[in-house]
Amino acid sequence: MEYWFQRILLVTKQLTLLCLSGLFYTAQAQESDKIDSEYFDVGLFTGILNIEDFNSEFITGINATFNANENYFVQFNYLQTDASLSSFEESQGALFSGSDRTFTHFDFLVGYNLFQGEHFLSGNEAKLSSLYLVSGVGDTEFGGEDSFTYTLGVGYQIAVQRDLLLKFDFRDYIYKTNIIGENKSAHNTQLSIALSYSF
Repeated sequence: MEYWFQRILLVTKQLTLLCLSGLFYTAQAQESDKIDSEYFDVGLFTGILNIEDFNSEFITGINATFNANENYFVQFNYLQTDASLSSFEESQGALFSGSDRTFTHFDFLVGYNLFQGEHFLSGNEAKLSSLYLVSGVGDTEFGGEDSFTYTLGVGYQIAVQRDLLLKFDFRDYIYKTNIIGENKSAHNTQLSIALSYSF
């Protein structure tokens, strides 16, 4: 009789420990779900590109980012737009036509999160944000030229939701050109806004 009583107590203890460990595991899993562990984000951006010696044009593009850690990331960008006639071309005639008027650019950038913080869009829930710097190299096709391009930039990123990022960017695309008949370094500046999905 005493043996059966001890056995019932032992089984009850084991079941209690099992239930408590299950509750602890569930709480840990819920807590780990709150940890932001996304390494990639892809997105679309639009904005205005100032093409030196030509006009400012609306652009659309895509980007993909790999976050190596909380400080460093690498990014690929691709954009395209069609250049309208400049004021010089309107009076003197187009310098080039057809597909040569399509401005196409891509680059590979390395970025550094300079300042990271939190913001409160609504309520008491904190959202991550960061100010970052980027630099890298790429290629620009415009006016029949295919130019190796250096890219410098700065941006600000806000996590609207856990998996949605809103980015505001400034870029300077620097390359050699002689479209207008003189060799020079062109600085094409861009302002854009992007919406990216993290996963």
